Amino acid sequence: MSLSSCLCCPLCMHSLTASDKSVRCSNGHCFDRAKQGYYNLLPVQQKRSRDPGDDAAMVAGRREFLDQNHYQPLSEAINTLLISHLLESQQPLQLLDCGSGEGYYSTRLEQQLDQRQIAHQLIGVDISKHAVRAACRRSPNVNWIVASGSKLPVMESSQDALLCLFAPLSSAAFHRVLRPDGLLLLATTGSDHLLELRQQIYPEVRRNVFDPLPDLSALFEPIEQKIVRYQFSLNNSRSILQLLAMTPHQWRTDADARQRLQLLHQLDLSVDINLQLLRARS
Repeated sequence: MSLSSCLCCPLCMHSLTASDKSVRCSNGHCFDRAKQGYYNLLPVQQKRSRDPGDDAAMVAGRREFLDQNHYQPLSEAINTLLISHLLESQQPLQLLDCGSGEGYYSTRLEQQLDQRQIAHQLIGVDISKHAVRAACRRSPNVNWIVASGSKLPVMESSQDALLCLFAPLSSAAFHRVLRPDGLLLLATTGSDHLLELRQQIYPEVRRNVFDPLPDLSALFEPIEQKIVRYQFSLNNSRSILQLLAMTPHQWRTDADARQRLQLLHQLDLSVDINLQLLRARS
């Protein structure tokens, strides 16, 4: 299946047809391919701000941090879990990473699929054009798209699996684009995730855990769960602040807490991630 046959117009939801360096629907809506290699399928009507998602500085910091591979064990666990349930599927596989950011997890999945000689087409979607531009530099083989995760410009029942890693859930949109019995892989944070960072920020740390299953149970059924736990260390304040900027705690950190973090030269950290694999209900 070609990329254009998987995509639909974000304005009218009609299928898109590729022509030269653009895609066009039957209603005449046309979207050009950017020089970096991605399609911007986020019309102004779907933007909540002028420049939604992570800005260029946030993307650069996230890329620099992820390239240190502190989250490599997590990436490997994600790939192992997903691929183990796709080995018997008909190839080539159609895969979608919703909220793909600057492409770290998508690209590592692509590399693992290539190493195992599993034919596939992988689409990475993010609302930030800065993140998608950075993702294009990670891999020219993933199909990068700027789009809204809640209004995915992807054809109905076209995808074998969808990843949503620390990104907002859009249950109906996910179910629409997945084939019957298609797979949804979620990554959410556990109660101890980055506990030591939170202890530097808050007088009292809350250990609440978000359970996505109640919001998904009408359209998806759980089939496997895996907890990923390990430790890693950061040895400079720059990396510590980059990690902070990747989390929602960035917006809740007051000046005193930020100064404490700037003075830290080492921080031992806990990873605690809940991976949940679900199947789309027919």
